[in-house]
Amino acid sequence: MKATSKPIRSLSISLAMVAASAQSFAAQTGVKGMAVAYPWVFEHGHKDAWTTTVSTAGEILQKAGYAPIPTATAQAAWTSHNYPAPTFGNLPSKARLLAFGKALHARKVLYGSVSWHTRSIWVNLGPRTISTATINAYVLDVATGKVEYTKKKIEGRSDEKANGYKIAADILVTPLVTAVSGGPATPQEQRAVQIGLAVAYESWIKKK
Repeated sequence: MKATSKPIRSLSISLAMVAASAQSFAAQTGVKGMAVAYPWVFEHGHKDAWTTTVSTAGEILQKAGYAPIPTATAQAAWTSHNYPAPTFGNLPSKARLLAFGKALHARKVLYGSVSWHTRSIWVNLGPRTISTATINAYVLDVATGKVEYTKKKIEGRSDEKANGYKIAADILVTPLVTAVSGGPATPQEQRAVQIGLAVAYESWIKKK
């Protein structure tokens, strides 16, 4: 028992420090409090695209006025409670997400799933790589215990030039990943998920 209780106690202390830091930050900057962008589950796609998903979700929380809890802290909290790793098509229950959010002192839990379809097509005289990210997006309100926002099967295409591109450029903190039309698949997947997440959460952000 002693071997397991010490790390959990250390995590509790670190979470308390995160909470105090976030409360201080909120008081100074006027943000609404802490929120967490976790867990996200994936089908296909490269690991760099998975990482981009999580970082982009954190930017969306910032745009909505919340202080994002670091991903490493969220992962440590999930593991410390012995929650099973979520898988694609099998997201955690609302009760589990609520307990997770409370443990982190978060006001919102922003989570979901992403699936990529990346293919090469022939355009004019050469190949062109395109990726489509299909997103199921959710937000759990920790205070009420209710899923306050749901958007399913939202698509973001890496070659989007019109509405989705404009939404992403307005919402995201970092620029869209540059993807060369005949280049590797990973930047295409990163760009696709950036656009898809921005489109998926646009109306939630506007409500804030």
